[in-house]
Amino acid sequence: AVIVAGGQGTRLGFDQPKGMFPIGPISNRTLFQFFADKVIATQALYGVKIPLFIMTSEATDADTRDYFESNDFLGLSSDDVVIFRQGTMPAVDVSSGRLLLATKDSLALSPDGHGGTVAALDKNGCFQMAKERGIKHLSYIQVDNPLAHLCEPTLLGHHLLSESEM
Repeated sequence: AVIVAGGQGTRLGFDQPKGMFPIGPISNRTLFQFFADKVIATQALYGVKIPLFIMTSEATDADTRDYFESNDFLGLSSDDVVIFRQGTMPAVDVSSGRLLLATKDSLALSPDGHGGTVAALDKNGCFQMAKERGIKHLSYIQVDNPLAHLCEPTLLGHHLLSESEM
């Protein structure tokens, strides 16, 4: 399972990583807890181990790591939680198309977002880890979409039967 979680909760009025936003109206469970619960339930239902790969950004990486470590990996095995950082790319001014500078002699960088997920999985050794564990397929989800089904068997089955590449 791959969760892309590089965004801050700024638009939610929240000054931490979006995955730490509490969505449980009574329990205050966070988005991360919600998805960890889904992984745990799916593991129990099918009798399998599902590693959780979480893509962070420079802005969310340290807080996300601290959150998982201080919350006992939300009930998941620490060996099954792989937190990795997305890449960056030069920032561009929207109106002029020119590269932006951070200082006189260095480019301003921005996270490369969802489009950089595959490269980040590769660069951080996640594909190799998955291969070593016998994993052939990954299920991808965005952290701010709790209604989407992580590792949904029907969706995965349709992709397998149609021999799709993605």
